Amino acid sequence: MEIEITFSCECGAFIDEVMDCDGPNRSATSDSESFREYWNTLTCDGCGKDYEAHISCTFSDTKVSIPETVDLNFDVIDLFEEEDVVSEIKSTRQLDIYRKVSTDVISLLRYSLPQEVKATLNNMLYAQVVTAIEAYLSSSFISTVINDDALIRRLIETDPELAKRQFSLREIFTQWEDLKFLVARYLKDLIFHDLKKIKPMYSAVLDIDFGNVAWLFRAVLIRHDCVHRNGFDKDGNQQEINNEAIIELVKQCTRLVSEIEERLIARKEALAREETIGDKPRFPRHLFELSDQTD
Repeated sequence: MEIEITFSCECGAFIDEVMDCDGPNRSATSDSESFREYWNTLTCDGCGKDYEAHISCTFSDTKVSIPETVDLNFDVIDLFEEEDVVSEIKSTRQLDIYRKVSTDVISLLRYSLPQEVKATLNNMLYAQVVTAIEAYLSSSFISTVINDDALIRRLIETDPELAKRQFSLREIFTQWEDLKFLVARYLKDLIFHDLKKIKPMYSAVLDIDFGNVAWLFRAVLIRHDCVHRNGFDKDGNQQEINNEAIIELVKQCTRLVSEIEERLIARKEALAREETIGDKPRFPRHLFELSDQTD
C-alpha cells in the first residue's frame, strides 16, 4: 500500500510525500494481530529539517504520526491493479480525456448559483483541473515510454531507482513484455501522485522541457487547500478561486498539453519515417549494441 502524507513545516514550506509500506499483517486472524508499524524520514526541501514519520496499520485502521508538524494529513492509496497498468500502457485517449474534463469544467462555470454554493463548486472544479493535467502528464509519459524500447532504455539509464534493478539475460530474452509491465507499474506508482517527479522525467527521457511551470506547482498547493481545507490556506485565509482563476488555469494547462502533444506527434512522425521493412526482433537488440571502438 501507499500513503500520501502532506504537512507544513515550521519554516512555512509544504511537504507532500508518498510512502510505501506493506500494510497490515494479512496472514493474521484478528484485527489486533494484524498490527504492523513502519518508520521513515521525511526531509523539508525548504529548511532541510528531518521529520520522523511513524505509520501503524491494522485491518481496520491506518494511523500516521509526525511530531512537530503543522496541519498533518494523509491518504491511503491502494496500489494499482494489473488491469489498470495494462490499460495505461495501451491507452491512446489521454488528450480526449483531458479535453472532456476541461470542457466540462468550463460548462459548469456558466451556471448561476448562490455565492456559498458557488464557492464550494469552484473549489471542486479547481481541484478537478489540477487532477486532469496530472493524469494527462502521467498517462502520456507511461504510454509513450513503455511502447518504445529505446525510451525504456533511456529511462533505466536516467532514473536512479530503476538503474539499481538488475535483470538477467534470460529475463531480457524471454520476459521482455513482463519487464515492460514492471517498469510501467513502477512509473504509475511513482509519478501519478508526485508532479515534481514528472517534469524532470519528461526532460531526461522525452527531451520535452516544460519551461517555467511555477504556476502549476502553485496550483497543486491551492488544490491541497481546496481538498483538505475547503479553500482556506494554513493561516485561515480563503483562496481567491473565482471563475477567472479557474478559466486561466484551464488555459495554462491546455497550452502545456498542446505543446507536449506537438512534440509527441512530431516524434511519432519521425519514427514512422525511419521504420524499415522486416520482422521485429523478439527482444530489443539495442540493449546489446556495443559502441564502436577505435585504436
